[in-house]
Amino acid sequence: MMISRPGIRFALTLVLAAAFYSTASMAMRDPLPFADVVAMSKRGDSPSSINAAMRSARTTYALRGSDFGKLASIGMSPVVLDEIQQRFSDDVDLLTRYWVVGESMGRCIPCYPQQVDLTGIDSGVAPKTFPPPLRAPFGKPLGLPDWFKTQHYRSNSITVEQVRQMSKAGKSDAEIIAALDAAVLQEACGSRSNKSVSSNLAPGISGSQFADLRAEGMSDPVLDRLQVSWLGSFVEFLRLRYQSLGKGAQP
Repeated sequence: MMISRPGIRFALTLVLAAAFYSTASMAMRDPLPFADVVAMSKRGDSPSSINAAMRSARTTYALRGSDFGKLASIGMSPVVLDEIQQRFSDDVDLLTRYWVVGESMGRCIPCYPQQVDLTGIDSGVAPKTFPPPLRAPFGKPLGLPDWFKTQHYRSNSITVEQVRQMSKAGKSDAEIIAALDAAVLQEACGSRSNKSVSSNLAPGISGSQFADLRAEGMSDPVLDRLQVSWLGSFVEFLRLRYQSLGKGAQP
């Protein structure tokens, strides 16, 4: 039976459309629930396999500072904690570059760092994963967690070690948080291990470092604000970096 040319074109269109939607469906697969990452740690999966699962799922998580200590207390490896913070840092770098140059990943929810609620994890409550706010923000990259705060210009700076010493000296949470809010955190970026082959910037505070600070006695509110301070300083560093490369105008 002869098939007309219009019929052939119509059939080809259907095939191409099916291929497109199949590819789009694969690209838009659901993010890996953070409860699965916790479950893998609890059953003793190797850090390398857990990190591989996060990479395979192309999922990153925006954890608060105190979350790393909570995860360490239930047995999550420092290697996994560092991977989580590094992957978050990598995504923030990309989102900030897009913001400066005027690009966007649109409303692709799985493409952004997923927010996590670890309330009750110490007593066995499974963590919850939920997407970041994707409303059009003013003065900040799209897709950052709702606890992000823009880093405005400040003439003075503060280091993680200074925050640590304030905590060890018994300063109140309010005093330490006020000091963080009044200064720029010096450790916007850190240094990578010699074994690393990645060209991405390392975060100024690693996941395992947050866990160590909590183990030393630093309070959860201070740890959370330290992560907020780091993220604000990191985004501002990246904004200036990409502008200086001539990749965008002043936002």
